[in-house]
Amino acid sequence: MSPRAYLKSNLPILGILLAAALLIVFVLEVAGVNRYITALAGIIALAGAVAAFSIDYLRKRSFYSDLAEVLADDVRPQWLAEFIERPDFAEGELTYDAIRAIAKGASDETAAAERQLVEYREYIETWVHEAKSPLAAAHLMLENLGETAGDVLGYEKLDAVGDELRRVEGYIEQALFYARSEALDRDYLIRAYRLGDLVNAAIRANAPALIAARVAPVVEGLDLEVFTDEKWIEFILGQIIQNSVKYAHADRPTISFTGRLVDEGLATEAVELSVADNGCGVSEADLPRVFEKGFTGDNGRTGKRSTGIGLYLVKRLCDKMGVQLEASSRPGEGFTIRLRFSTNKFQYFE
Repeated sequence: MSPRAYLKSNLPILGILLAAALLIVFVLEVAGVNRYITALAGIIALAGAVAAFSIDYLRKRSFYSDLAEVLADDVRPQWLAEFIERPDFAEGELTYDAIRAIAKGASDETAAAERQLVEYREYIETWVHEAKSPLAAAHLMLENLGETAGDVLGYEKLDAVGDELRRVEGYIEQALFYARSEALDRDYLIRAYRLGDLVNAAIRANAPALIAARVAPVVEGLDLEVFTDEKWIEFILGQIIQNSVKYAHADRPTISFTGRLVDEGLATEAVELSVADNGCGVSEADLPRVFEKGFTGDNGRTGKRSTGIGLYLVKRLCDKMGVQLEASSRPGEGFTIRLRFSTNKFQYFE
């Protein structure tokens, strides 16, 4: 608190003291008291007022300065009381006690919200694992029915049911990774992997969707080593593949995986994986928002099967894993996503 701000806040009291000092001088003057004594009395009154204000200001300055500094630093409410000391004047003590009560309330609410979030995440993970069992059993029953189906129409219906079950599995898997993304450090193991092995694993996992959409995968330059988590990166690639399949071109649809080493020899050296399709592409207006949660764009509204969660999860997980991500597209010519894995493995352990 500056002296000017302090005086401004105490102007009414200062005015009363000045008026009292002038009144004393006036009374002494009317009473015929010696002018020197009258002047001395006025000076003593003013000196007393100045001394009282100075002492009061010095007592309060430290507390209010600390409080202003904490507010300027945008400290979280539950930590406010830890950054300031309890003052020794009445209004300061009351303010400090109020801040401490607010901080405790905020801390309790935050802790309760975090506990609730953890419990909800654990429930979602448990539910996902439980939901997979009946889906796996349904797939087995479909296979058994397929062996006994006697006509082509029966096969087609069973295939259609199988496709829908796989879609449900995809959404369940998406929910599981969404829940786990809140606490990535609990299930995250960085190792060196061959980029081609990761891509091939993602292609195999999504083979039914690729085959159903007649999308041909093409791989090139994937004999490179990257530092990442196998399970998480395969999920990320799976979401990108499913997005490409969803908007696949009707005539000879393809999806290509191309790896290359960029910025070789520099501090920014990285392995770049480009995943490109020849689908409908994304408009220039929609491109900056493709990684936003719930954003589907014109293509999603036309197809009516997009949730806007897949690419959002891709962005969310890449940010947490230290993988750089960018997208490019031309309407009608395809969509490309580039992932950059730093070759400096120490980056992932900071």
